[in-house]
Amino acid sequence: MTENTGNELGSALFSHIRQIVNGRGVDIIQQQNGNSLKLEFADGQRILVNFNAQTHGVWLAARSGGIEFAHHHGNWRAHDQSDFFSKLHETIEQTIASNPLNARAPGTRTPHVERPATVIYHEEAQSHLLRNLLILLLAGVLGFWAALRMVQPPAAGNSDRPMQTLALGNADTNQTCEADYPANGNITVFGSGLRTDGPNDPEITLKNDHAFPMLMILSAPRSAIPALSVLIRARQSTTLHLPAGQYDMMFSSGNAWCNPRKGFSDGHLVKFEQALSVQMDKPMQLAMQSSGAGASDFQLFVHTETPQIELPKPTFTGDGSMEVKRATNGHFYLPGSIENEPVTFMVDTGATVTSISSSVARQAGIHGCKEVQFQTANGAAAGCLALVSRMTLGNFTLQNITVAVMPNMEINLLGANVLRNFQVSQNDSGMLIGLR
Repeated sequence: MTENTGNELGSALFSHIRQIVNGRGVDIIQQQNGNSLKLEFADGQRILVNFNAQTHGVWLAARSGGIEFAHHHGNWRAHDQSDFFSKLHETIEQTIASNPLNARAPGTRTPHVERPATVIYHEEAQSHLLRNLLILLLAGVLGFWAALRMVQPPAAGNSDRPMQTLALGNADTNQTCEADYPANGNITVFGSGLRTDGPNDPEITLKNDHAFPMLMILSAPRSAIPALSVLIRARQSTTLHLPAGQYDMMFSSGNAWCNPRKGFSDGHLVKFEQALSVQMDKPMQLAMQSSGAGASDFQLFVHTETPQIELPKPTFTGDGSMEVKRATNGHFYLPGSIENEPVTFMVDTGATVTSISSSVARQAGIHGCKEVQFQTANGAAAGCLALVSRMTLGNFTLQNITVAVMPNMEINLLGANVLRNFQVSQNDSGMLIGLR
C-alpha cells in the first residue's frame, strides 16, 4: 500500500459534504487540509473525514468512534453496508442534538482559530495608542523589576529547575490583603476558566515539607497573568487535577497572608524558569523541601509517574484481521514497527498523521526529516515530517508512509493516514482492523 495525493473523486466527495453541511443551516466551521476535512461545532466537538486517494476509501471519526467506508460503484459503504453520507448525516444530527449551542445559526460566534506559535496583531487606526501604552507598561515593568532583589537558590535535586527569587516586601502597596487565612488546599481560579477537577485530567499532588506555608501560582507559558493559585500549608499536602499542557510556575512563601494572587506580604516570590509539563495519563508529585531557615530557602522536586498499564494482546484471524480490546485507560494499543524497529502505537482517530517519538526515529535510522510546526491540543509544537519506507501494523505491511517526529512525545500515535488503509470498526470494548 502506498500513500498518494487527492484526485477528482476526493474533490467531489468534499464538495458534496460541504453542500450537506451548508444546507443544514447551523454554525459549523469547515477546515480542509489536503485530503482531510474537519467539521467543528460551536461547543468544540469535531467530525473528521479523511479520504484515501489511492484506495478511494473514506474514514469518518467523531466523539462516538470511527468507521471506514470502502468505495464500490460510486458509493461508500461500511462492513455493515451502511452508506457513508447517511452515516455522516446521522453523526451531524447527533452532534447538534447533544448541545443546544450546536443548533445556533451561522455567524453567531467568533470562529475558533487554533493558536499558532507566533501571532502578530496589527490595527492601523490604533497603532500609535497601542505603542504608547506598551512603552509606558514596559517602563513600569522595568522599574519594578530593577527595584527587586534577586538571588539564585540551589537547584532542586533531580528536577534541576533553576529558580529566581524576587523579594516582594511592600513593593505592591495597592494590593488589598484579606483578613481570613484560607484552608489548606484552597484553589482560586482567576477568570481563566481553567478546570481543576476534571476526572480524566492528570492528578497533581502538592506536598509541602517546608517550614513555611506556600502558595503555588500557575500561569500560561511566558505570561505573568495568574491562571490559578493553590495554598499548601506547612507540613501538609493537597491534590488537584490539571488539563495536560505547559504552565509557568511561581511560589510565594511567608507568614503574613495577603491574598490568593499575591500570596504572603512578608515573603518572597520564587519563579521557575522551566515550565511545568503536565502530560495525559501521567500523575505528578511536586514536593517542596526546606533547604535553610528562611521562607525562600526551599527546593522543589518534581516527579512524573508513568503508570504501568497492562496492554491487551491482539488476536488474529485466518485472513490476518486483528482485534484488540480497549485498555484500562480507555485507549486502544496496537503492535507494529517502523523500519523494523518495534513500536507500540496508541490509536488516535483525531490525528491526521501518525506520530512517533524522536527516540524511535533515531533507533529506526530515519533521516532527512523536514522541520514543520504542528498545531496540537496544547498549542504549537515543533517537529518534522519524514517518509518511512516500511511500516508494519500487526501482520500487515505498509510502504512509503508519512510520519511526524515529535521531540517531546513519549506515546507513539497511530493516525488516520495509516488507519484509512484498513477496514476499521470499533465499539465500547474492542476494535477490529482488517483488509478491505
